[in-house]
Amino acid sequence: MKTLILGAGAMGCLYGGLLKERGNDVILVDVSKPQVDEINRNGLVLETAEGKRNIKIKAKFAQEVTEQPDLIILFTKTIHSKSALSSLKAMIGPETMVLSLQNGLGNDEVIKEFVRTDKIIIGTTNFPSDLLKPGNVRSLGKGTTKIMSCNGEVTEKLKQVEMMLSDAGFNCIITEDVFVSIWEKVAFNAACNALTAASRLKLGDVGKTDEGKELARSIAKEVVSVANAKKIRANAENVIKLIELDFVEHAEHMPSMMQDVLGNRTTEIDFINGAVVKEAEKLGISVPVTNVLYKIVSMIQKNYENLIK
Repeated sequence: MKTLILGAGAMGCLYGGLLKERGNDVILVDVSKPQVDEINRNGLVLETAEGKRNIKIKAKFAQEVTEQPDLIILFTKTIHSKSALSSLKAMIGPETMVLSLQNGLGNDEVIKEFVRTDKIIIGTTNFPSDLLKPGNVRSLGKGTTKIMSCNGEVTEKLKQVEMMLSDAGFNCIITEDVFVSIWEKVAFNAACNALTAASRLKLGDVGKTDEGKELARSIAKEVVSVANAKKIRANAENVIKLIELDFVEHAEHMPSMMQDVLGNRTTEIDFINGAVVKEAEKLGISVPVTNVLYKIVSMIQKNYENLIK
């Protein structure tokens, strides 16, 4: 299965690297010249619990892709999904599948502009991954990948994707309740990503404090209340348990939103906390803690040049 990883950041490199290590035909696609050049020149340096190694994998810019892929795994920020897929539009064939393992809400709606609904796979992943520098990724910890066809059908191709990801160590599961997983992940990220981005503390440091734990629990409950109002059977206690586990097991992890703040980049706050706030407003639900974190991170990213170092 010819696979393109569209968005070769921390998560894209983790998935692309481990898939390539298992013998799959994989190409990383990104817009960052330092990232593409470093991977092509020196390989992808990947550090996991199994050790550090150098994986030889091709990295390209979108305009350099010359073959139609069987599968595109989308790992760009949601804000960049449309432009990223547009850059590959000529290479997206009628049978090309697109799998979104992105954060946030509404990713499937963007993908529908490029492929038929029956070619869209949506899912979640909770594997940690940090981009230490161009071409160098660290992922210390395990997780689960949950996927489902956007139209709800369990096809042979969907099963192939599940087997390929599981074989590479991503513990992939096909689940009919994928929107439960998506909303529970949004709840997790609305707490962990936004709290670390606003505080610029690692996960473990947030979790060491009673205040951090209390805020995380409050956000998880607020987000799940919105999902439940939409008839999605998300469970707040599941999210809280996962957050508390991550505070310990992934204590050194710096979530992507925190990394974006530290790098003065646009975050996904509008598609995580912001998207929850908008859904809550439509339903007449109050989500005060989620809303405050949304405004704080939004304020920070609008004032990078004014931050006191």
